[in-house]
Order: sequence, then C-alpha cells, then structure tokens
Amino acid sequence: MDQTLARSTELEMPRPATEKKRSERTTRMFFFLCGMVAVYLAVIAPANALEPLGYPGSTWGQLSYDNDSLVGAGALGYINQGIDWTTLPGDIPVNTFAEFRYRFRTENNDYYNEYGGAVGVELRKWFLKFGIDYFWQRFPDLPESSDKLQIYLSWYYDWDLKPKGKSVSLFGVPVLGFPGSTWGQISYDFDELVGAGIIGYFNQGIDWTILPGDITLNTFAEFRYRFRSENKPYYNAFGEAVGVEFKKAFLKFGIDYYWERFPDLPEDSNKLQFYLSWFYDWDFKPKGKTH
Repeated sequence: MDQTLARSTELEMPRPATEKKRSERTTRMFFFLCGMVAVYLAVIAPANALEPLGYPGSTWGQLSYDNDSLVGAGALGYINQGIDWTTLPGDIPVNTFAEFRYRFRTENNDYYNEYGGAVGVELRKWFLKFGIDYFWQRFPDLPESSDKLQIYLSWYYDWDLKPKGKSVSLFGVPVLGFPGSTWGQISYDFDELVGAGIIGYFNQGIDWTILPGDITLNTFAEFRYRFRSENKPYYNAFGEAVGVEFKKAFLKFGIDYYWERFPDLPEDSNKLQFYLSWFYDWDFKPKGKTH
C-alpha cells in the first residue's frame, strides 16, 4: 500500500515562480506529444487505424484497516477507460486513456489523501507498459495541488510453480498450486514533490483448497517496496508481509501482518491489516465486430 507517515513541511510552502513556469512548460510538452500522436493516427497511420481496435478499461481498488494509529482505515484505487487505436511494428498496441485515481485514509491524512483525473498515452508489449500521462492531482486536506507530467514503465507478471498436469503436496498435504506474481512501476514526475520513484511487490503463495462457494484459500509471503527521490523521509518504505487470503472471482479478502520499515525515519510499523481488494477489466468493443 502507498502510505505516508507524517507531515512534510515542504508541501505547505507556496511554489516559487520558477516551479510554476516549469509546470507550464511540462503541460505544453504533454499536449504537444498528444498532438503528435493525434497527427500520427489521423495522417501517417493507415486509414483503417482510425477504427479503434478496442475500448479496454479496468478498475482496481482496496479497502483496508490497519490496527495502528499511523494509517487506520483507508481506500485507494483507480478507474481507467482507454482506446486501442492501432498496432505498431513489433505487435505494440497504441492506447490512449482517461483515468480517475483516489487515495484516502483516516490517520495522518492531510499529507496522504489525494484524488484526481489523468489522461495519457501508453504502449504495451508482453507484460510491460510504457507511457506518459498528465495527472491533475488534488489534496483535499491541503491548500495544494499538483498538475504534473509523468513518464512510467510498469509491469505485471504472474506464475504457478506447480507442474502442469501433476498432483503436488506440501508436508504431505495436497495443494492446488503455488501461484505468485510481481508488480512494479518506475516513474519520473516533472514535479518537485515526487521526482523519480519506484514501487512494487513480489508475492509467492500457496492455494490450499477450494471452500464452499468456489472460494480459494491461499496463504502467501510478500516483499513490498516504495521509494522516491523527493520528500522521501515521509514516503520511502519496504518490508515483508505474510497473510491469508480468500479469492472469489475478481475479489480478494484477506488479513496480513506487515513488517514495514522507513529507511529515512527512526520509525517502524509492524501491523496487522484486514483488506478487501478487487480487479476487473473489460472491453466495450463487441466481440467479433471489426467495424
């Protein structure tokens, strides 16, 4: 989870004129790039590229409660709707999107809570996504906003260590599988509040059995990390977690224990967390329709 511990006094300071000019320059740069993409789609690309390949969208979110006074209850997530316009050489789809992002919690919320809309351009290949977006970031508990351009490279990859077609057991107990996954993002914001950053996790789990209602019982171990170059004492964190999770369709309900460490602060947070998370995606283009 993306968590900020305490106040960053730099957020309270008004931005100097040079920073405002830098923000204006990055805004112009972003819309110039968007214009170049529009020219490519309208003039350079083949005529049939103007018929979108698809209208993919997705939503991810998490409701959580931590039994400590640093975070408390919280919610974070996004809703995304995009358009796949064409495919570049190398089987790379060109996607444009609009997205709404949100992040709230009950404790230390002045310097954590945020929401806003974003628009961007994204290229996808294998399990990688490379893109650029513009985020109108709002802090509801602060007299502060951050309209910023971001370049990012993100990835998601999952696996199952169970050999296909074979029955396996652990300590003599039959198991369904050994699913794991990794997600991460490297980013650079043209903004003095965040700067360059990386965030992600590595997860390895065990699916033990199927409960009534087609609910999968899973236990897992996970390593989480989050770092950035600006205002880092109140953001950077890493640590291990172990937990139990119940999976049903696109929902996950679980409880985990997280040994969270803050390398730039004399502070640790070993805590129990309950959570409900979801991921659901779609494509509004009718199946089998090409025009």
